[in-house]
Amino acid sequence: MKKTILGLFLIGFMVQSYAQDQDKVLYKAKLNKEEMPVAIVENVSQDFPDLVVEEFDAVPLEFIDDNVIVDRSIESNNDYDTYQVILKGKNESLVATYNKDGKLISTVEHGKNVELPISVEDAVVKDFPGWVITEDHYKMIHYKNEKKMDRYKLNIKKGKDMKKVYFDASGNILKVHEENLMAKI
Repeated sequence: MKKTILGLFLIGFMVQSYAQDQDKVLYKAKLNKEEMPVAIVENVSQDFPDLVVEEFDAVPLEFIDDNVIVDRSIESNNDYDTYQVILKGKNESLVATYNKDGKLISTVEHGKNVELPISVEDAVVKDFPGWVITEDHYKMIHYKNEKKMDRYKLNIKKGKDMKKVYFDASGNILKVHEENLMAKI
């Protein structure tokens, strides 16, 4: 099951990273709402009532014994087993992956300048005294009925030094990337 989740995670980011330039899209077929399985269209409106659908995509994935396989030989929209729906909200975007029967497999959500949990704010104050949050980004990866992971990326500054710090929802530091503003001049 871990391989399946990891595979979906990687494919989700791969598909999303190519979404901006349609000439580079390798792993999806853009569909109209009418071409999508009815169960998916109905479930999207129930699962995400506050978001607006931007795009429907068919993704050539097959699941065989907990393995994710990319099948580039799919010839028709009816042959797809996996679909992605790209949704937008005020300060967030979301990619939801469904199977052909309308079951939500996973979501990848991105938000910008969202309200941070107290645990993350407290961690910044405790672990980075004197540093100021200049911008926060929220990135949440959620696997329905499996595992939920919340991740926060913050840009912090103290004098001419800047850092990008990654936290989990409990305020644990996951990674720190340091930058010097003078090096950019």
